[in-house]
Amino acid sequence: MPRRVASFFDKIVKTIPIILTKIGTILMLIFVVGMIAGYLVFAMGATPAIFLIPIVAMFVMWYRLDEGVILLILLTLLVVFFPELFNDLFSMLL
Repeated sequence: MPRRVASFFDKIVKTIPIILTKIGTILMLIFVVGMIAGYLVFAMGATPAIFLIPIVAMFVMWYRLDEGVILLILLTLLVVFFPELFNDLFSMLL
């Protein structure tokens, strides 16, 4: 029995670097996608308020998942179809 426990923990210790490598790879993918999205928003001349949409939706999703998803979709559609509204609002805030 002690040999099985020791073997179990030995396998766990050996897999920790592999798991950390996988997590690091996923984080790098997220950062690269974010950089590309930021570049595209800047290159297209879109309003920087588009970056506030996921932040607002995350705060709502923290308490209510369904309403947060609906808010995310609605705010994204508003920014896509009415960007001048958000440009004016963002310029007033600055």
